[in-house]
Amino acid sequence: MTTTVTGNSKSAGPEYRFSLERLEELNRSPIPLLLARLSTACPSFGKMTAEIADASDLVKEIRTHCAGDTEFIQSSMPLQEIVFRTLLLQGGEPMRLSELHAELTEKWSSPIRPITLSVGGLARVLDNDVFYGFAAIPVEEPEPEETPDGIRMLAASRDDEVEQLSRILEVLAADDDEDEDLFGEDDLDDEDDDVFEDDEDQEPD
Repeated sequence: MTTTVTGNSKSAGPEYRFSLERLEELNRSPIPLLLARLSTACPSFGKMTAEIADASDLVKEIRTHCAGDTEFIQSSMPLQEIVFRTLLLQGGEPMRLSELHAELTEKWSSPIRPITLSVGGLARVLDNDVFYGFAAIPVEEPEPEETPDGIRMLAASRDDEVEQLSRILEVLAADDDEDEDLFGEDDLDDEDDDVFEDDEDQEPD
């Protein structure tokens, strides 16, 4: 049987983990889900749901006692079950999408049961899950790189030039205002009147 999920490839992120909080959102009890995955080496193996006080204790048991169990994950299991058990062995720690993809397509794929799916297809399987409690952890956006010192200095020098030019224009504008005050129309009219008055006072030869 061939498991095929098509879709566009994604980058290495985001990360995914098994989340007890996600199961709570789905209104699913995590204890029966985890009890069914215990190996005989786990201290809680064979116990009833009512005997388990904290589901996180079962997660710790699985990580501690099932990591070396060659039967804990088998290539014949459903794709989501393989991912679920892989994440359980992480003890709640996240794995990158690309790492999960490699686990499926390289480690657990076989000629008898080849697993062929894209990274994007795997992401959709995990995002649409309502049974296992897969939770995506968004990848943080990288902080913007600082502007190189040379560019900052060039920008600062340009700001200084603009400021200096503005000051020069202000000075020139102030000089123009002073010239208008010195040679205003009223002053010129008065001077012209004086000239004409002097001409009238002079008698013709």
